[in-house]
Parts: sequence; C-alpha cells; structure tokens
Amino acid sequence: MKPKDMLNLAIRILGLAFLYRGLSAIPIAPAALFGSVGTAIMAVLTVGWPLLVAYWLLRGAPLLMRIAYPDAGPHSEASVVSIK
Repeated sequence: MKPKDMLNLAIRILGLAFLYRGLSAIPIAPAALFGSVGTAIMAVLTVGWPLLVAYWLLRGAPLLMRIAYPDAGPHSEASVVSIK
C-alpha cells in the first residue's frame, strides 16, 4: 500500500469517527431544539458540524489530499499528454 493510499484510508476512517459523533448526538438534539434560542443553535451545531466534517472526510478530503500530494492530481505531468 502506497503512502498516499494509507493517508486516504486514515482520512476516511477519521470521517467515520466524525460520522459516529454526529449521529450519536441526534437523539438529544430534538429536546434541545425546543429550549431557548441559544440551546437550539448549539443543538444544530452539535449535530451539523460533525456531519459536515464527516461528509468532507468520507469523500476523501480533496483539498487535504492536494496539499499532501500536489503532484498526484489529475493535472500532474504524468497524466498530461503533450501534443506535438
């Protein structure tokens, strides 16, 4: 397994951890939504933020992968065909 593949796997596993964190907060969120405005905002952030991060990480975190491996993208020199 190449280092790039290992980083991609680690990112996706981290995404699963964030997904678990977001889903585990869902049962208590409806009760908090009917509280004060500040409590409702915190309930949405408690559930929404981890789910958004999980979505980004499970997609492979494209920005993070481009930063870590800038030459391995679709526009790398190896994949560009030169026309002469």
